[in-house]
Amino acid sequence: MLMIATIKCVNGMDRRYKVGGGVEGVPKRLPHFLSELPAAPEYNPVGKAIAKTSDSEIAAALQLFASMPPSTGVLANPVRYHQPITCNGVPLELNIRSFGLRGCLLEEDIVTGSADAIRVIFVGLFGRFAKAGEPRSFGLLLSQAFNLAVKRVLPSLVKFMKAFPNAPADASMQYMASIRKAANDLQPVNRSRPTADLLRDLIRVHLENAAVGACSSYMRFLLSRRSDTSAGVLLRQTKLFLESAPQRDPFRAIFSLLLRRNVNSTEAGILETLGTIQIHHGSAGSNMVARYFAALHTKSCSDLFTASQMALDCARHFGAITDLTELVRRLEHARPGRRDELIRQRAIEGNLPTFGHPEIAAAGRTSRIELDPRPAIYLSPLFEAIDAGRLEVSETRMKRVAIVQRMYQLAFVEGIEKPGRTGRLRIAPNTDFGNWIVQEVLGIDEVDRTLLSYVFRGFGWMMDAREQLQQPIIRPVIPPDPGIVPPPVSEGVISSIVAAVHNRLCGPNAFTSLTTLT
Repeated sequence: MLMIATIKCVNGMDRRYKVGGGVEGVPKRLPHFLSELPAAPEYNPVGKAIAKTSDSEIAAALQLFASMPPSTGVLANPVRYHQPITCNGVPLELNIRSFGLRGCLLEEDIVTGSADAIRVIFVGLFGRFAKAGEPRSFGLLLSQAFNLAVKRVLPSLVKFMKAFPNAPADASMQYMASIRKAANDLQPVNRSRPTADLLRDLIRVHLENAAVGACSSYMRFLLSRRSDTSAGVLLRQTKLFLESAPQRDPFRAIFSLLLRRNVNSTEAGILETLGTIQIHHGSAGSNMVARYFAALHTKSCSDLFTASQMALDCARHFGAITDLTELVRRLEHARPGRRDELIRQRAIEGNLPTFGHPEIAAAGRTSRIELDPRPAIYLSPLFEAIDAGRLEVSETRMKRVAIVQRMYQLAFVEGIEKPGRTGRLRIAPNTDFGNWIVQEVLGIDEVDRTLLSYVFRGFGWMMDAREQLQQPIIRPVIPPDPGIVPPPVSEGVISSIVAAVHNRLCGPNAFTSLTTLT
């Protein structure tokens, strides 16, 4: 039955897509700024170091990195603040990282409210602040792309959710991405495409995925309340809900779908801050996947987002949010007196979800620790809303976030003692820590807690993909262990084959039988 439905879906969608690419209903006249493409930076520290060194061993080691992206002009995330604190009476100094986007928009611009999601995305994509009228034009482009996507995908998505009522958002997005490809809506990512056309397709595909993920989440909610809801009723209820949501703000519409009700201004502010901060995270795994697919000239915009989303959900990326959910569930069922022991054990094993960071010194036994400020940035407006009485936390959710707060106290404030090591190891939380707490307090379903990251991070992938198209192809080289390197051979079967084929190609009629020639 599902196969038949899929075939019908493909045939139906094919009629809604033009053969040459592009979707009916998308404005043909695009804003002029979509043609703008910030130049890739010329800074190449690895190449410069290779040229300067006279040590052949150092040059050979550096050469392994020469085919990686030489530098980026999108985001820099240096240590910008030094903050003294105390942990259980012990003085510490936090080295706090804070990013700048395109060298002109700072992280604090988001925190203070002077830069919303539209402003940040615009600066990231075009390398400058928007001029008069451009924010409205760009915002309208995004809202039109989202609203048109909803109309395209809802009928097919309803059938999928009826067949798989518990499907998570990523499965729904991958299903619809397959339908998109089957309908011949490929839209390659390469240097030869006009800049505006490529960006239009990147935006269209990403917002279609975002619409699919958020709408599938809402449908899952409806089906969990009444599993026998017909496809027609499910479609009608979802449409009615979307009609009641803000029509000119795709982000608020997505927030509302995830909260199962129209988001209020307090909730929208908290979630937009969380999402806007996440638009770009530097050279994170999902961003590198986006760059790699762009460098390899993927034949489908859809594949770039699907692959990057798969990376995003990995356990060592934003999938740590899922790991934290599972740990909290386990701790809920443990005796209160045993919870501290279980938390400490996970920390000692180096496996406490949402704590530590692979790229910065977010753990240590010294008086200085590098800190990712994003958890605090997410939690600050949440605490402000709670204190002002604009947000209430249910008793159940209060208990769950208290467990996560205890992780912070044990792993960072108190620190842990590892067998055979002196001094307490303090492990700072990473971005997922604050991300999980915000979504827990606001009531976003556990299965949907990486979806918001996907929605906003997708625009960061666009920034990186566009820059990468101007840079050399990425060819990472992993050096082999010397013990597995085979020795050189003076003669052998491989060289004989190469010589024989070479000689044949040098002569006439290489592909005519030698028997015929003689």
